[in-house]
Amino acid sequence: MNSQPDYYATLHVPPDATARDIARAYRRLLRTRHPDTRQTVDGDTTGAYDAQELHAIMQAYVVLSDPGKRAAYDRARSGLPALAPGTPVKVRVHGHEPGADKQAATGKQAPISFGPPRWEPSPGTLRNPRSHS
Repeated sequence: MNSQPDYYATLHVPPDATARDIARAYRRLLRTRHPDTRQTVDGDTTGAYDAQELHAIMQAYVVLSDPGKRAAYDRARSGLPALAPGTPVKVRVHGHEPGADKQAATGKQAPISFGPPRWEPSPGTLRNPRSHS
């Protein structure tokens, strides 16, 4: 059994709720539960239970409002294993330039370059600025 609290139930939203639904539910609950905004009855003060409930609401919002934390919470809630960080992979680049064999033998590699070394306009695309009629 999962010992993690059900944040969706805490905020009274379904698991497929949008970020907007979560924010609205959080604000609604905060207005009704926060000691500064709720109606007090005959000098009623906030008890320990109310403070714990308010803390649970705020914790649920912190987790569900952050997409990364929410995804991790949903994975843990569903029982799927946590995603491990990627394993670094060595990449070997084969050079097609003259002297690539020599570079490979010494262990020094030239930086990888992409695309043409410089841009050259196609013939006929440049206009002579002095030839305007």
